[in-house]
Amino acid sequence: EMAEGLGVEIYPGFAADEVLYGGDGSTAVRGVATKDVGIAKDGDPKETFERGVELLGRQTLFAEGARGSCSESIISKFKLREKGGAAMQHYGLGIKEVWEVPEKNFKAGFVQHTLGFPLQSSVTDK
Repeated sequence: EMAEGLGVEIYPGFAADEVLYGGDGSTAVRGVATKDVGIAKDGDPKETFERGVELLGRQTLFAEGARGSCSESIISKFKLREKGGAAMQHYGLGIKEVWEVPEKNFKAGFVQHTLGFPLQSSVTDK
């Protein structure tokens, strides 16, 4: 509710089907498109056909799990598994919170992964 009050739009129950990029060959992600619905088994539109919707935004957060279709298309487009000997992803991603960061503290493209503190020395430690 707080995020929606700040203008964040949340669409539960709609699966993203396609990653949308900027025009003229741009590689910037500009949003996602939902899947068309109401398609018969033979591929023809039924009476209930509805075209998918384009959802565009300044930021697009992908949290679809360890081998989601949109994530896979991004990994393939940018050859992310070929760079730096990247291992196959074996975890899921969720969003806990989104922060508004002052411009002076923001670094474009910077990603920092954290595991919490203090870390356990073994799986049996508490």
